[in-house]
Amino acid sequence: MALLKVSALASLFVFLTSLVNSATAVANGNCFDAVIPVNITADNTNYKLTLPKNQEEVTDLFTRFTSLTSNVTTEIDGGTKTIKATYKIWTSLCIPNNQDAAKTVELAVHGAGFDHSWWNFGGDGSKYNYVEAALKAGHAILIYDRLGTGQSDKPDGIAEVQVAAQVEIAGELAKYLRAKPRGNQFDRVIGVGHSFGSAQLVGLARKYGNVLNATVLTGFTTFVGGTGTAAAAFGWTIASVQNPKRFSSLPSSYIISEGISNSQNVFFRFGGYDPAVLQAAENTKATSTIGEILNLFGSLSPVTDYTNPIFIVTGDKDYILCGGNCYQKVDGVNLLESTKGIFPAVTKFSTYIPANTGHGNNLHLSAPEQYSKIQEWIAQL
Repeated sequence: MALLKVSALASLFVFLTSLVNSATAVANGNCFDAVIPVNITADNTNYKLTLPKNQEEVTDLFTRFTSLTSNVTTEIDGGTKTIKATYKIWTSLCIPNNQDAAKTVELAVHGAGFDHSWWNFGGDGSKYNYVEAALKAGHAILIYDRLGTGQSDKPDGIAEVQVAAQVEIAGELAKYLRAKPRGNQFDRVIGVGHSFGSAQLVGLARKYGNVLNATVLTGFTTFVGGTGTAAAAFGWTIASVQNPKRFSSLPSSYIISEGISNSQNVFFRFGGYDPAVLQAAENTKATSTIGEILNLFGSLSPVTDYTNPIFIVTGDKDYILCGGNCYQKVDGVNLLESTKGIFPAVTKFSTYIPANTGHGNNLHLSAPEQYSKIQEWIAQL
């Protein structure tokens, strides 16, 4: 296991050079937005790819990538390339009016197709707003735009914006939360991820062990039987072509789902959501990169040095990570329970399967119940 070294000088640099943009009062707390320069060293994959010239090349790449006998990842794997860089990452640290006795902070990592707004969807008073649920429970929470999304930096979408780089950024932000940001002392850092964000937290645990005191993985299992079909269902489109008004400045390595039917297919379960939410999600959807999608969920090898609690929350009809049915059996247990297999050293492992809920679990009518279950689980740690 590699050790995530905390450099006092580096932590001080990150804290002092945070560019505070605004402070906003929200229900049960206050949120402080800042752009943080994050220094990382990441072992990315050296993909033997050039920038796509047009949409036809992108479509061909993903057609071949999602084919049943695909060997695209082997064909384009040029080994490892170490990336050393400093990226500006947009963050929002929300502090509750009444902090819990355990001094808990949640580090929330969104998945592909969204930005930080996944965690405060709908804004103040919305039942889909996870930030409000955390603050109400007395927990601080840090949400951020992952590299390549929202207001964070958007570097090379093939060579730089990859899983390994995202894992290192999450690790640096965990360190940041332990360095008394804005003078706040946190004794517990709980990771909360969704989908690709959950995969990053698994990668963090694999590389650095117990850097988090506990981990909540939503929209996640280790079942890969439906991932090829789901990857094709996105209809990956060059972002600047799909929505030139929003993404005209981005290169062709930045991609996005084609349309609202694609978003419904991969994220929503019909009958389990408000159609207005589907439309809002489509209107605000965020980009991914070719470099990310080619290895979206990273390694599924055992996480041997992480021993802290794990809670998996995945909708029963998750299309991407359950092939539409999370109750199907692997070795006699459902797909969430079978995920315990990659955490051999974890003794406190819990699962919850919300009903009539697709991969975009936070955007379903079951969201309030899910949030309650997560906060109850954290409170019992």
